Amino acid sequence: DPDEITITLVFNVCTQLGTEKELNLLKTISPKFCNTFYSNPYVLTSLIDAFMKCGDVTSAKSLFDKSTKKTLLVYGAMMTGLIVNDQEDEAIAIFNEIHLDEFYRENHSEKQMKLLSELKHDRFESNITIYLCLLKALAKLGMLDKAQSFVQQIPTVFLTDYPIRNALIHMWIRSN
Repeated sequence: DPDEITITLVFNVCTQLGTEKELNLLKTISPKFCNTFYSNPYVLTSLIDAFMKCGDVTSAKSLFDKSTKKTLLVYGAMMTGLIVNDQEDEAIAIFNEIHLDEFYRENHSEKQMKLLSELKHDRFESNITIYLCLLKALAKLGMLDKAQSFVQQIPTVFLTDYPIRNALIHMWIRSN
């Protein structure tokens, strides 16, 4: 029986190739693994990432929705995959599902973004991946006002990060 590391490596190989053949392999082998593996955020993140990069958003969403142990890694993989697959609105909606203290799933019917001021009040330790996902989604959607409000609340320490700087430049270029 393979361990979690082996499973993660297999999923990562499928992610790198990202073809229909790898997608079929993912769909064949992933149900055979014990459900306890899916409670491991690294395995879950790898599988969500693999499905997304193979273009199977439905399977990735299904896994994400069934997951009971969502971490920032899992949220980041889901948001990144949605953006790569041109579903920016859904990436913002996923961000809105992050429970600020316990990271359990909340059911939100609206797709409005919660700004970082709410996150600061709840002692949320942000992750650069989450910032990048939101900046990319807001830029693609052309939501400059919300993006500006979001940027003003990003801690200065994150603004020196090169990927964040690049995302900001991209956002400003897209909005003229």
